[in-house]
Amino acid sequence: MEISIGRRIGMAIRKYHMAYLFILGPVICTTIFFFIPMISSFAFSLTEWSGIQPPEFVGFANYQKLILHDRRFIKSLINTTIFVILGQGSGPAFGLISALALNQKVKFRAGFRTAYFLPVMTSLVVVATVWKMLYNEAGLVNFLLKRVGLPTTRWLMNPRTALLSIIVTSVWQGFGFETVIFLAALQAIPKELYEAAMIDGANAWNRFWHVTLPSLRPVIVMIYIIGIIGSYQVFDQIYVMTGGGPINSSQSIVGYLYNNFTYMKFGYASAVAYVLFAILALFSYLQIRFFGQEE
Repeated sequence: MEISIGRRIGMAIRKYHMAYLFILGPVICTTIFFFIPMISSFAFSLTEWSGIQPPEFVGFANYQKLILHDRRFIKSLINTTIFVILGQGSGPAFGLISALALNQKVKFRAGFRTAYFLPVMTSLVVVATVWKMLYNEAGLVNFLLKRVGLPTTRWLMNPRTALLSIIVTSVWQGFGFETVIFLAALQAIPKELYEAAMIDGANAWNRFWHVTLPSLRPVIVMIYIIGIIGSYQVFDQIYVMTGGGPINSSQSIVGYLYNNFTYMKFGYASAVAYVLFAILALFSYLQIRFFGQEE
């Protein structure tokens, strides 16, 4: 005689009631502080709402305006994409190079690891403030350029250099994270693989290309996916260093979202948030797909 579904559920609850009790708190908190606000935000994105008057349902008009007609949003999307491409095109590469250097038997290796990782542990606001002073017209960057006879500029006030300056700051602040991850992965590669390659006559480049890189592939995928997702959410350093200026040359998607909330355009800001969510969901899917293939 088959047991009914209700009876099976009752038996499972009686058997695992302590486990369900322990996870009940996190489930409730996640529902209240994540799922409900997420659903509410999507509902608001379909309305025109200032927070004062009742929401007015407009359907997908906010999304249509955002994607097809809003030049500021398109500019912020382009800026953020440039930030992602240049930042992720250089940061992980620097992290891998520094990890390869630190993986050698050098003096004060532990001290170098700490020095590389220290900016990662420092608040983004602090890092951005320090670099803002370095980029000042009378700051250290221009002082050094003058010393070697190179032209100077107002780095954060020039539309051509503002975004690039922020990218340099972000790469400097974040590549220590990649260094530590790559270093841990390098030390996990079996030495027997290198010994076998050396017996076959492989030089240092061949060992790197055929042994090191294939062994680091899952780590490289993870770092790039996490880095891309994080870079698309850039806000702190841009807000501190340029505020999105000059003339929106360094504005990011999250910064544009913040501005719409400031102007009490809650429905429109929610639409911006969901466009960003779609971008992040895409890269999350890629991450799951890559790791699924690895397994």
